[in-house]
Amino acid sequence: MPIRHLALTLFGCAMLSLPAYAQEPDEDAPPPAFPETEIFLFDYDAGSLDDALSNGRNVTQRAGYDNQPYFTSGSATFLYSRDDGTQTDIWEYNIARGTHTQITRTPESEFSPTPSPDNRTITMVFERNNSIWQIDRSAPDAPEWVLETAGVTEPVGYFARNHDSGDLLYWSRYGFNVALTSTDKAAYHFISGHAVPSTPHVIPGSAEISFVHRQTNEEVWIKEFNPENRAIRPLTPLAGTNANYTWTPDGAILQIEDGKVHRWREGGKGWEVIADLGEYGIASANRIAVSPDGKRIAVVGMVEE
Repeated sequence: MPIRHLALTLFGCAMLSLPAYAQEPDEDAPPPAFPETEIFLFDYDAGSLDDALSNGRNVTQRAGYDNQPYFTSGSATFLYSRDDGTQTDIWEYNIARGTHTQITRTPESEFSPTPSPDNRTITMVFERNNSIWQIDRSAPDAPEWVLETAGVTEPVGYFARNHDSGDLLYWSRYGFNVALTSTDKAAYHFISGHAVPSTPHVIPGSAEISFVHRQTNEEVWIKEFNPENRAIRPLTPLAGTNANYTWTPDGAILQIEDGKVHRWREGGKGWEVIADLGEYGIASANRIAVSPDGKRIAVVGMVEE
């Protein structure tokens, strides 16, 4: 059944009101500051070859920007960036309860919320100085600049943080390069130029970090970087042109291309289609996230008109 026909139940969330969508447009209103996006939640079957998603539902279902989902370590919730028309804050969705809770309330925007393994802190891209900041859940109004000790001041677009090693790999917002730094010491290592705007990822079960690189032959590859020996290993070309991807706990890569979810496994047959999001009434899907237990997937897209 298409998601536009699925009902969304919200329990105990007084601050979330669903607006009426059938309103006459205000010709004098300014254009929205952020694109319209929704977050859809699915059950995921890692063993399925061509129909790996089920039980799809729109869990945001409101006018506005809801994007960049990231599951917390227990897989019971995910964080996401949500706008109020002028800027974004970090929110959290509780899967069992169906509730949305606001985490930050700042005048600046926050993006890419990433919880720590113990779920006590949240790392994010913060527009206060366009860098990486961290908040403690017990004090969300007191953010700390993560890269101050490292001495990295260039604007950051995306990042991956390894809490065990202190490594942090980031994509430079204007430099279009990726570099390795540290959260606890002065450090900087240039990795590569011609990096495509995309969130890097710590590869599950390892200390390696993946990023997306446009080669001189114009092929765009997901590559693996080893922080210990500084080696770079090509993994696979993208399935198409969408540079947003994620890793599953069992070491597969998922990417959305042309409305379909593709999966790549090392040593396999390349990219294989495992689900068609159009069957769920989802259009313009681009981002994807997997829960740490490997049982759920969050997809960012739009309700098909």
